[in-house]
Amino acid sequence: MKKYIYLFLSTFIIVMVIVMSGYMLSGETAQADVLILKARSMNNTITAAGKLQYKSGFAVRTVQAGIINNMAVKNGDYVKQNDLLFSYYKIDDAYTAMLSQYTGSNSPEALLGILSQYGSTEDILNEAKKYCAVENVYAAEEGKVTDVKYGADDVVEKNDVILKIADQQQAEVPVNINESHIHQISVGQKADIVFNAVPDKHYTGRVTHLASEAEITNGVTGKETTVEVTLTVEGHDDLLRVGYSAVCSIITSTDENVLVVPYDVIRTDDRGDYVLVADDGFVRRVPVKIGTEYKDGAAITEGLSENDNVIVNYDTMTEGQKVAIRNRTVQTND
Repeated sequence: MKKYIYLFLSTFIIVMVIVMSGYMLSGETAQADVLILKARSMNNTITAAGKLQYKSGFAVRTVQAGIINNMAVKNGDYVKQNDLLFSYYKIDDAYTAMLSQYTGSNSPEALLGILSQYGSTEDILNEAKKYCAVENVYAAEEGKVTDVKYGADDVVEKNDVILKIADQQQAEVPVNINESHIHQISVGQKADIVFNAVPDKHYTGRVTHLASEAEITNGVTGKETTVEVTLTVEGHDDLLRVGYSAVCSIITSTDENVLVVPYDVIRTDDRGDYVLVADDGFVRRVPVKIGTEYKDGAAITEGLSENDNVIVNYDTMTEGQKVAIRNRTVQTND
């Protein structure tokens, strides 16, 4: 009989401990910071990295084969319209044709190479210069000099690109997009651009060009086939410099009227995904169904409604606990 009495008392004590613990727990009021849900517009994005450069305004070419006399500019120089870029000795077609009868070549560079067999290269160049007029080439537009390819005494062909002049009013970020995603990209789409050197400022970009051919590039997981996409930076300022690294998020589509919660408030147990909400003074467990995942959170397709108070500082809270709202944050589209 004593055995059953002891068993009864032990069971009674355990039950009372559980009841009293629950009572004490429910009697303790937690202070909650809550996020008030609002339907939002959410962007679907593709993210890629690139570096800032200026748009190549135009290439400066030779109108005739020749020999560079003098380069008046170097990479990085800023030129105004009508500034001298370079001068060169023009080898006219008649002179080339005459020499080709003896050499069998119409290419000035190959021709001079063949003739150098009969004398020093310097002597041949000096001889050619005697019969050539000097042509000065001036800047048709202002901008920054880039891609200078030749120097004094270099032999150039007709229509060779000698240098480029970049338009400093047009800043661009080229990025490589994997072939599996390129079908989502089109000219005109907007992009959010953040430069590593200016992390607290967001710049707006726009897709202005897609390369006509794919190429093999080095990706995070190794070699991959990508297409170069050019983003033009709108409203760039003096904070930016050529060569700055950027993270670009291209907006491919927008979902309207979506309820989104941050990833760190979603909890999971053996019953599934859920969040804690403050409801009529108590902590309530709400099972949720997760939909599209975005950069800053996940869409909730079932379980929550607009204006629900989702608890964000949930670490010490349990279902059924009394709760008082300490701080409220209303969601916005920003």
